[in-house]
Amino acid sequence: MTLGVVSAGQRVLLVGNPVAEAQDLQRTQQELQEMVTPSGSVSFEQFDRVANISLASSIYNSVISGTIEPSAFPHPTTSLIQFLRALVPNGTVTLVEPVLVDDANTATASQMGALRLPTRTTATLISDIKLAGFIDVTVADSEPVQDDVVEKWVVRCWGVASDEALQVANSLKGKVLRVQVTARKPAYEVGAAAALPFARKKAANVTAAPPATKPLKESVWTISPDDDDEELEDEDALLSDDDMLIPATKAPVDCEPVSGKKKACKNCTCGLADMEEDLATDGEQAKIVVITPAKKAAAPASSCGNCYLGDAFRCGSCPYIGMPAFKPGEKVLLAGNLLNDDVEL
Repeated sequence: MTLGVVSAGQRVLLVGNPVAEAQDLQRTQQELQEMVTPSGSVSFEQFDRVANISLASSIYNSVISGTIEPSAFPHPTTSLIQFLRALVPNGTVTLVEPVLVDDANTATASQMGALRLPTRTTATLISDIKLAGFIDVTVADSEPVQDDVVEKWVVRCWGVASDEALQVANSLKGKVLRVQVTARKPAYEVGAAAALPFARKKAANVTAAPPATKPLKESVWTISPDDDDEELEDEDALLSDDDMLIPATKAPVDCEPVSGKKKACKNCTCGLADMEEDLATDGEQAKIVVITPAKKAAAPASSCGNCYLGDAFRCGSCPYIGMPAFKPGEKVLLAGNLLNDDVEL
């Protein structure tokens, strides 16, 4: 199994596994650093953390995972999506993981209850990589896994209990392959938009028409400072002598006072009648007369007993709303201008 295609100056993400030896991790990282030269960089992340963290977007040219022994860990879909997100457009990913020979062994592996057991075939792995968003998926290498290696992976890598390890190892003997798959991220980011080919072709065939020029509309009232020959009309010449006279206001003959005091006519139009009416109204004093009847008249029965106290103590439907306070049994009468309308139409 190779480390994939890596060039000088690239940024590479190396993904290890939780059971790898420290010297294997260091050796692989040094090999990649020599391939990318000092102008590039090699970052490291642990396999178990990839599915639970958020990798930086569009930062790596290549992602390499599963190449460090033991290559026994299947990549979940969440990890594949994370790899796609971390790659730049046209970036590559190299994966090494165990797969089953055929679909008949998938059910056997899934019934064992271990989360890390391989459950995919080569075709299923390719399909999952494509569904994650990768293109140009290629199987670079495929080799069977020896039975003794499978027995070590069952307990050490796949988390099967020791009392069930022998049964699982026997069921997977000769049925496990280790494949190396390479894929590429598309040349665009997620959510990118582009015009369809036929739309671009149609737009190229149509010659652009010159922009329509709007004719200038000359304003009738616009006067330019250069218009010295324009003769303006004299405003005073438009007025006659009669227009300059101030109209004299003279009361009609029948409005003249007869006995020294001016009095409004019957059909007064000068406003004197209205003034006299206002003076008469102002002279009247508004009075509130409370009359105690000789005989006790039947008054409306009060359900609350507070009607005589005033509006502040009356109900919303009280018949005495708007009337002044009074003593129980008294009749309230309003006199003066309180019986007149406030607004005359």
